[in-house]
Amino acid sequence: MTIAPVEAEAPRTRQFGVGDRDRLALVDPGCDRLVTRSFGVAVGARARLAQRAEFETGADTVLEEDLDVRSTVHFDGFDVMLGHVTSVPTVADPQPLSPTCPTPLRRAWLRNRWDDLAFVHWAYDPDEVQALLPAGLRVDTFDDGAGPRAWVSLVPFRMRRAGPTFLPPLPWISTFAETNVRTYVVDSAGNRAVWFLSLDAARLPVVAFARWTIGFPYVWSQMSIERVGDRWTYATTHRRWPRSPAATTQLVVEAGDRMEPTPLDEFLTARWGTVAEWRGQLRHHPVDHPPWTLRNATLVELDDEAVAASGLSVPTGEPLVRVAEPLDARFGRPALV
Repeated sequence: MTIAPVEAEAPRTRQFGVGDRDRLALVDPGCDRLVTRSFGVAVGARARLAQRAEFETGADTVLEEDLDVRSTVHFDGFDVMLGHVTSVPTVADPQPLSPTCPTPLRRAWLRNRWDDLAFVHWAYDPDEVQALLPAGLRVDTFDDGAGPRAWVSLVPFRMRRAGPTFLPPLPWISTFAETNVRTYVVDSAGNRAVWFLSLDAARLPVVAFARWTIGFPYVWSQMSIERVGDRWTYATTHRRWPRSPAATTQLVVEAGDRMEPTPLDEFLTARWGTVAEWRGQLRHHPVDHPPWTLRNATLVELDDEAVAASGLSVPTGEPLVRVAEPLDARFGRPALV
């Protein structure tokens, strides 16, 4: 993705001009990334500075913006324009899928380890899934020969070492069971991301933190995970807070041999970020982790209400089932999209 040239009248100053080689972006003062905002400080970066970290084009770069320039300040190598952004970001094409993280994080603020993880995937009509998404997101689809289809996944696992990178893992709080219902989306910046329809977790402090500071729709639930050999049993017996909509899950899977990911597996797992709505704005949370190691798996038992409780119809057909080897993940600071 690239940034479109600035289309704004040149300000009345001899310090610099706005031309075809200029680019317009807004800088988030809290981190070295470019974000979309409705007001703030705009930076016109010359093309020769495109390799500078704070002006890199990519997933965190804003799209075309128009700026009503009020005043300007010239620095060595770049120009700062103060003004009001009036345009709405355009929609970018989806980024290509990659089994490895295309933009490894330089700095992370959250980390966790995903253990005892299973994927249960179902295909859905794209229109049904799109109806549950907020404005600014479009459902991502995969064509397996039967036409483009959306996908929804039930993903239970054990979270370990969860917390900010500047703190050590805390006893009890940092390890817990979680089950999420997720789908796959493309945001306005072209990020192919995960959108959570629901997340059940067994730790109230984690639920409160994630709901109020990130915007994830976490629910505090009574949960358990048991493993005997290559068989995992996941249970959500009831939701504690919020209690509505009520949902329970009983899932048993048995893992087989390791496998090479198929194109569909990559579509469903090679997601290098999540999108959450926080205070009425969509934010993309980049994630970095090693490539997934997957095992074939068999569905032994399933009695689930979480998928339907998210607003979807009850899934039909045989699901695609996988078990994943543990991996460590790091999350970067979010950017508006």
